[in-house]
Amino acid sequence: MLRLIKEAEFDLYIDFAYELALDPARSGYPVYFDGMKTREDFVSRTRKALERPGEDVLLFFEGGEVEGLIAFEHLEADRYLHANVFNIRRDTAAALAEFVDYCRERWPGFTLDLGFPAENVEALDWLDEQGIPCNERSWNFLLNLDRYEPLPEPDRVKRVGAENFEEFAAVHRQIQGDMFWNCERVRSTLDDWAIFVTGEGAAGEVLMTLDNSPHQEIFALEFVDEQYHSEGFRALLTAALNLLKAHGTKWLTFFVDEGCPQGELLKALGFRLVGTFICHRAAL
Repeated sequence: MLRLIKEAEFDLYIDFAYELALDPARSGYPVYFDGMKTREDFVSRTRKALERPGEDVLLFFEGGEVEGLIAFEHLEADRYLHANVFNIRRDTAAALAEFVDYCRERWPGFTLDLGFPAENVEALDWLDEQGIPCNERSWNFLLNLDRYEPLPEPDRVKRVGAENFEEFAAVHRQIQGDMFWNCERVRSTLDDWAIFVTGEGAAGEVLMTLDNSPHQEIFALEFVDEQYHSEGFRALLTAALNLLKAHGTKWLTFFVDEGCPQGELLKALGFRLVGTFICHRAAL
């Protein structure tokens, strides 16, 4: 059974939920076993889900006992839902079945993304058995920038701002597909991003968050021909890493396609492979 958590229950169950977050076989994405995020991060982010009008926190019961906690966003304007916490001690398949039905009843016609570590076999098997398609399999890399020494600035890589946004948009329109962060959304939140483009060899881009948080993420480092261009990739990544180092950023997350050749370069630059992220997308 699922029900909304009561505010008075939050402190009672948050440590239980955090212990599950440290187990890749019983938790979802974003992960908290990566060596970067802390208990305080988990508690703070989950409490925000309790307080924000566009987010909810559910408890999952089996046999009268609390067996898990689910926190998720429901973005009404975008008709989109995704879980920020999906931590279940026992019977993950039952929790998923109830959660998908719950979302389908409350938000029919919305899209629901459910992401899990590869180790959460029960969750992923259930999603496969239900025919809910997998839309992403990625390696989750993490870099501690304290260990990164800036490299020489690359040639023919240009930073993008409001004045030359169309140079990025010309590349991104060919890459974005069904990506949430399409040109329009990036343009409307431009101050939150650092963007570089290159035309050397093949047109490409890097789209990366940049704010006062110690943790940033690369959302896209791609080329319009969908091929891997080692020199262009290295140049765009170098520009991004040098900027983050100067900015004082501590951590960088970068998801790349599972099995891609970029993995060796990332490891050479000091990135650590946290694990494999697998996402399934349900049309409710």
